[in-house]
Amino acid sequence: MNMFSKIALTGLALSLSSFASAAVSGSTDFRVILPEVLVLYHWDDVVLNLTADSIAQNDSTLTRTGTAELGTTTVTATIDSPAINTDANMFSTSIRVTLKDAWAVRNLSNTNGVQLQLTNPNPRLISTIDPTSSLTTSGAILESTSDKVTGSNTAATLNILSGWAPVTGDIVFDLDLSNANSAGEYNTRGASGTSGAGDVGSQSTDSFLLTLTSAAAP
Repeated sequence: MNMFSKIALTGLALSLSSFASAAVSGSTDFRVILPEVLVLYHWDDVVLNLTADSIAQNDSTLTRTGTAELGTTTVTATIDSPAINTDANMFSTSIRVTLKDAWAVRNLSNTNGVQLQLTNPNPRLISTIDPTSSLTTSGAILESTSDKVTGSNTAATLNILSGWAPVTGDIVFDLDLSNANSAGEYNTRGASGTSGAGDVGSQSTDSFLLTLTSAAAP
């Protein structure tokens, strides 16, 4: 092989080497669109067992006196003053009830988040044995200590920022016992037992209703 041939082969090798080291690249933009997702967790049935001891109460140390005349056909002795004191009445006022961690919310929403609203569509609880005896719920509000709640943390409607971590809270209300005249179970239907599980909106007689909605778009 002469010198010219050697130079030619060397040039070809260099040319092939240069071609093999060439490169080209391209990128792909991958995008995902998540749907809006609202999740509401809530208690379905609650029973509050109130306890109390029967009471024999001596209203005072006062000695009451009266007079009657002996020797007549009928002896009548009437002692009526002062009247018995019945002011100590455990059923005369409302009690504040807290259903602790009774609800939770997850949501993927817009930047305004969601609103959770509480209503009390059926406030009257009727005795299952005496329809004239009843209790009343009122002043129902939601409470939460989560930093995802914007504005007031205690209200009938809470504003909750978007986020998948659960936000939990309480239901708080007053229970009026002043019209109770019978022991036993009280509920909105006046019949023993639960309303039963079912689809959202099927329990038209339930005491409380929670509604989770998207907040208005910004």
